[in-house]
Amino acid sequence: MLTYNPTLKRLGGYLIDAGLLTEAQVDVALCDQQATGMRFGDIVVERGWVKRQTIEYFADKIVDLEREIGEPLHLGLIKASFSFYHRNINL
Repeated sequence: MLTYNPTLKRLGGYLIDAGLLTEAQVDVALCDQQATGMRFGDIVVERGWVKRQTIEYFADKIVDLEREIGEPLHLGLIKASFSFYHRNINL
């Protein structure tokens, strides 16, 4: 049985899980990242795909939480958490 390593999952994967980016958008952003050296989150913000506050929320809340508990969050929890945040902050 493979063990889950939360440090291997990247921000793009979380944004796909939340329905905020497509795999194609992540691929484009990764190509941009390789060509420019910019951070992934900065690229998706500059392209207008995701707001800066959303990137910060995912980095600070979702990614850190999953890495702290050491196992993947259920997809519904990620979407529910972001939906609650979105309603209250009005991103």
